[in-house]
Amino acid sequence: MDSLRLEVKIRSVPKDPRNMVILACPEPSLASVVATEYLIDTLKMAEIGAIRIRGIEPAVTVIDGVAKLPYRLFYSQENGLIVVRQHIPIPIPIYREFIDKVISWAEENGVSKAICLSTMPSLGPGESENVYFVTDELTVGSLMNAGFIPLKETVVVGVEAEFLDAVLSRGTMSGVLLLAESRLLTSISNLVKSGKLASYRDVTYILNQTIGKFGPDVAAAVKLIKAISKLINTEIKTDKLEEHASKYSFLVEKSIEEWARSLTAEEGKGTAPLVL
Repeated sequence: MDSLRLEVKIRSVPKDPRNMVILACPEPSLASVVATEYLIDTLKMAEIGAIRIRGIEPAVTVIDGVAKLPYRLFYSQENGLIVVRQHIPIPIPIYREFIDKVISWAEENGVSKAICLSTMPSLGPGESENVYFVTDELTVGSLMNAGFIPLKETVVVGVEAEFLDAVLSRGTMSGVLLLAESRLLTSISNLVKSGKLASYRDVTYILNQTIGKFGPDVAAAVKLIKAISKLINTEIKTDKLEEHASKYSFLVEKSIEEWARSLTAEEGKGTAPLVL
């Protein structure tokens, strides 16, 4: 989109082979956003810069009365971790350029690894604690040694594919896509397979209603935080999040069952399930 352009102002960081940059892939459970926010707050990361998107309606985040740009970078020298905070979803037409800007800056600062956090429906009959990955051939072994599971045979599309292509096509650093199983996405996937959801609009409706009512998938966020904890060899306590996650999982299942019943009932009456 020609009318959109990026302005980047980010300070340099000390070149350290441990340094890795973390981004949240835009994904419907919002677990990746929760995970990045938690890392920034818990590790008390220092703000090092921001990216401004020109050509869209201006939006400013306000924290304790202080105006902040919605796309900012934070750094923990102690942990060798750079995290991109995204308070507002990045417009899809400019997502690739956004990633390219971040990766170019990372290259200049000797960052060794770029990681995108995302979620997926469960691969088995029940939700597991597994975190799956897609990466370059040279990085597979180290991730398996850390306890992550490689995705076997699949096709990655959308923004996750944009991220992987942006990093791997350069060949200057490792690109890693980490995916945690999401109870929310699993429940909706099961409904789709059962035929209880008639259209993409039904899926969107339930996602919006569930996220609006109960918030992001905190259980999946906890898995992503623990994954990063392994990569930086630092324990990150998630006790409070885990307590909330156990309640969230139960409520999400019950809520989605109710939405599915209501949609089925509407279809039984011969009415359109949704008008959005």
